[in-house]
Amino acid sequence: MNTSHAATIRRLDYRPLAWTVDAVELHFALDPQRTVVRNQMHCRRQGAGPLVLMHEALTRVSLSVDGAPPAAEALRELEGRIEIDLPGRDSVEVVVVTEINPAANTELSGLYQSADGLFTQCEAEGFRRITCFPDRPDVMARFTVTLEARRADYPVLLSNGNRVDSGALPDGRHFARWEDPFPKPCYLFALVAADLVPLDKTIPTASGREVLLQLWVQAGNLDRAGHAMDSLVNALRWDEQTFGLELDLDRYMVVAVGDFNMGAMENNGLNIFNSKLVLASPETATDADFERIESVIAHEYFDN
Repeated sequence: MNTSHAATIRRLDYRPLAWTVDAVELHFALDPQRTVVRNQMHCRRQGAGPLVLMHEALTRVSLSVDGAPPAAEALRELEGRIEIDLPGRDSVEVVVVTEINPAANTELSGLYQSADGLFTQCEAEGFRRITCFPDRPDVMARFTVTLEARRADYPVLLSNGNRVDSGALPDGRHFARWEDPFPKPCYLFALVAADLVPLDKTIPTASGREVLLQLWVQAGNLDRAGHAMDSLVNALRWDEQTFGLELDLDRYMVVAVGDFNMGAMENNGLNIFNSKLVLASPETATDADFERIESVIAHEYFDN
């Protein structure tokens, strides 16, 4: 997030945006130097004023509203945002295509390359570095995400929610499609494309529904992921027994990588952790290490 010219924002000055987004369909053609993002938004008016889309450090390839470019007199290009006047309309479909360079993203905000993988960090304002969007936490939308990449480079493609489709594509590429049925702010969007292996555990919820828990780790670390998995099961059971709250997705994933820039991030259904907060071996870890893993795993699960 660029704070060099940030203005003071006071809670008393809060006003809802004139337009919100109810649903988002994202398509990523992943490449470390040139990722192309197609963003289709179903927008709804909720007050007077223009549609506002924030952006930062990306290249906009195209922009359309209901299938046509906005009229020149209706479009204003301002620093860090676009404003589009849409008089007489209460709902529109906006499609934005952008290009980004994850390998050059040294701020580690938005979509960036770390070692041989691609990861996201969207809190607090990283999503606007991926696509043009009303990047505020009061804009709650349902996300459908399709990830496409070379299988040899990125054999694992993860995003929030439930995986509803996956398969092979020509030229050694493959795809995975994810749907998150629950509205969320865009700062909780997450994407992982990397070479990882899973520790899987299928358990019944309190109502008897089978859910899949997955810890995704780098090769060679599976034998140190057991305590984190036990901690995740304990957190799920405590939430059920204490508050009657079940996991509401079909799967819950934790990704552990040694070079994640944050300690942990509670993206809905796809937590991303630095490996020091997931991996532990009885031969080398201390009691404090085990306690820290259990507390952070639980903390991020409860935030979901």
